[in-house]
Amino acid sequence: MKEKPIVNARRINKMRFISGIIICSLVIVLTFVAVALSLTDFFKTGSSEAGMGTLKMFTTLSNIAAAFSAAMCLPFQIDGLRRDRYRLPSWIVVVMYVGTVGVFLTFFSAITIISIYQGFVKTMLSKSGLFLHTINPILITVLFVLTISNTRIKFSYSFISMIPIVIYMIVYFIMVFVAKVWKDHYHTNSVMPWPLSLLLMMSISFGVTQLIRLLHNLTNKHVTKSIEKYYMESPDFEFNRVSDAIAHLVEIESKFYYEGDDIYIPVDIIHLLSERYKAKKVPIDILYDVYLEKYLIDIGKKSVNQ
Repeated sequence: MKEKPIVNARRINKMRFISGIIICSLVIVLTFVAVALSLTDFFKTGSSEAGMGTLKMFTTLSNIAAAFSAAMCLPFQIDGLRRDRYRLPSWIVVVMYVGTVGVFLTFFSAITIISIYQGFVKTMLSKSGLFLHTINPILITVLFVLTISNTRIKFSYSFISMIPIVIYMIVYFIMVFVAKVWKDHYHTNSVMPWPLSLLLMMSISFGVTQLIRLLHNLTNKHVTKSIEKYYMESPDFEFNRVSDAIAHLVEIESKFYYEGDDIYIPVDIIHLLSERYKAKKVPIDILYDVYLEKYLIDIGKKSVNQ
C-alpha cells in the first residue's frame, strides 16, 4: 500500500486560520443581517414570530449564540495567522461546541419537524430562514468539525452544551402550556402529548451533542496525527542532533516575533523532537533553554557571546 505523504503542519494550520477567519466573519455578518430583517419584519409576514417575537424563537437565539462564539473565536484565528501558530484556548472550543450544537439542532428540527408543517422551501430556503435554518448551521458546523479541531471534546462537555437547550425547553413549555402566552410554534402538541415531545426533543438534543462531538474528535485525531508525523518524520527536521532541529524550529518561529510579545515556547513540538531524536537522557528543561537562548539571539535580545 502506498504510504501517505507527509503534510507540512504549518500548511494545515494556515488552512485552519484562513477558513476560520472567513467562516467566523460570514456567520457574524449573516446572523446580524438575518436577525435585523426579522426584528424589523422586513418581509412583512405579520406573524407573531416576526418583529420582537423573533427573540422567543430558539432558531434566533441559537444563531445569536453561535455568532457570539464565532466573534470570540475570530481574534484567535487572526492572531494565529499573524504568528503562524495555532493556539486556541480550550474554553473557546467549549463555547464553540455549545453554539454548534444549538444551531445544528435548529437545522435538524427545521429540516424534519418544521418543514412538515411549513414546507421545505419556505422553511429552509426563503427569507431569513435561508440564513438561520440552513446557511449558518452548515457554516458553523463545518467550522467546528473541521477547523476548530485542536482540542478533544470530552463526554462531560456534552452536558454543558445541553444547558441552553434545557433552559429554553423549560421556558417554552411554561410559556406555551402553563402560562399559555406563547403560540406552540414548534407544534410540540400536534402529533403526540407535549410531555412525550419534551422527552423526544431531549433525546434528539443529546444525540446531536454526541454526533457533533464524534465528528469533531475524529478530525482532531486526524489533524493531531498529521502534525505529529510532520515533526517526527519530515526531512525538514532531519539533523544530526536534537539541538540543531530545535535551532531550525527557532529560525522559523523567530521571524514571527513582534516587539512586546511574550515569548512562547512550543513545548509540544519540543517534546516531539526529543522523542524523534531519542533524547530522553537530556532533561526537557535543557531543550527549553536551547530554544529560548537561540530565540533571544535570533531576535537580537541576546548576543552570541553573552
